[in-house]
Amino acid sequence: ARLVCTWDSSPQAATLAACVAPTTERPNVTDAEWQQEMAAQERAAKQAPIHFNAKKNYGKNQVEALALRLGPIASRVERAAGGLCTDLHHGAGNCAFKVELNPHEHGLNAHADGQNVVIYPAMVDFARNDTHLAFVIAHEFAHNIMGHVAATKQNVTIGALLGTALDIAASSKGYSTKGAFGELGGQQALLRYSSSFEAEADYVGLYIMSRAGYNVRNAMSFWRRFSVKEPDLVDISTTHPTNPERFVAMQKSIGEIDYKRKHHVPLTPDFKQ
Repeated sequence: ARLVCTWDSSPQAATLAACVAPTTERPNVTDAEWQQEMAAQERAAKQAPIHFNAKKNYGKNQVEALALRLGPIASRVERAAGGLCTDLHHGAGNCAFKVELNPHEHGLNAHADGQNVVIYPAMVDFARNDTHLAFVIAHEFAHNIMGHVAATKQNVTIGALLGTALDIAASSKGYSTKGAFGELGGQQALLRYSSSFEAEADYVGLYIMSRAGYNVRNAMSFWRRFSVKEPDLVDISTTHPTNPERFVAMQKSIGEIDYKRKHHVPLTPDFKQ
């Protein structure tokens, strides 16, 4: 990634093009492809809603059972993620990853902290099969391998600083912005590439899964299941792509992985020249 910060001025505000962008070259998805999948997911969400309480509390015995299920899957993905990390970074950096189950967190979520992965009990419970759970973990490890946590923090900081410069300039001319440009700059920097980072984590995560020996074709249905549980994610996109976009993008990426396996090409993601 390279630091290239530019401003696009408008009469109302200035928006920031984030400084750090994704670096992988992922297969293209057409509007027609994801719109077709969107229609399919909307129909499924209406016909068979999933009633799952993602905020429920899990007792000690339940958490232990979830941890018992998570352990072997996490270990398998950890090894594969560490191997890909070592290959991509040529042995530099810390590629020893771990997964932690946090019994105190609620919601269908997991997150990367830059090195390791924290997964919530509800997500382990919700994952229909081991492949779905492996994908969630691999996706989060991909964030770590690709440096997304640090890149996001860097983008937000620089965006806020550039916005603050506009606040100061406005103040020197007698206009009080009350820090609005600084706040806007940070928000714009966060949103500019957040969705692309998520798409990149899906892409790299599939390579991790494939290296771990999972059938990656079984991972795609995770997003269809998620859409049946959370129908709003079928057509609403903020910091993440829509679930239909993710499904179709994964479909294309799996085709790429299948080609590499068939032709004995190393299982590493493609990068921009």
